[in-house]
Amino acid sequence: MRFSLFILFGIFLSNSLSAQLNLKVGYQYSATDPTVNNKIIDQINSNNSSFEDYNEMESIKSFNGINFGTRYRAGYVGINLDWTPKFQKVEFDGFNPATNSNEFRELFYRYNTYSLGLEFFIKKFSFGASYDWNRMRIQSENTARTDRHIIFKSNSTSSHFYISYNVYGNEYLTIGIQPYVQIPWTKFDLTNLENDLNTGVNLDSYEDEFMTYGFRIVLQNGYYEKE
Repeated sequence: MRFSLFILFGIFLSNSLSAQLNLKVGYQYSATDPTVNNKIIDQINSNNSSFEDYNEMESIKSFNGINFGTRYRAGYVGINLDWTPKFQKVEFDGFNPATNSNEFRELFYRYNTYSLGLEFFIKKFSFGASYDWNRMRIQSENTARTDRHIIFKSNSTSSHFYISYNVYGNEYLTIGIQPYVQIPWTKFDLTNLENDLNTGVNLDSYEDEFMTYGFRIVLQNGYYEKE
């Protein structure tokens, strides 16, 4: 461990004359297939099978988010700090003959990721990896309680792996296009989500990975070699 830190320090020291601090902001699209979460949603729709004019709750398939970050780059190595809040909303509504009333539920997902990582540069291209701390929060509005309230919170860890094509804009601004995959180290425990929704779904485990993959489009100050 000490030897690795010594090597990194040497790399940064040797490139100190070309060091630059970059600020980053961008859009992130994340595709996902959280199996346990979507089985809970499927059970909600099954429970509402007698509803009339029913608009079913869709499975979670993706998140949209904003990426904020900073990078300290020395030569061909950079250290990144990033925060990426991602969002999604799903809902159902319909007429319940049993109660002779319209019923609805909306679920609001917020998936925060805080990352610390390394990035390596080869002219216009770079590749990197990070260690992530994740925080999932789900809020709800429904027929019985119309104010938005928190029904679920949980934490997990993961890592991002990505490649970036850094499109040269001018000496002040660069656009980065970054396909990536986010691989979980630990899982979210959705037990409390099921306890609150009380769908009756029968599962052996309520842990869910929420593995994601997708792309980022990032605006960043600084410049890259043209060739």
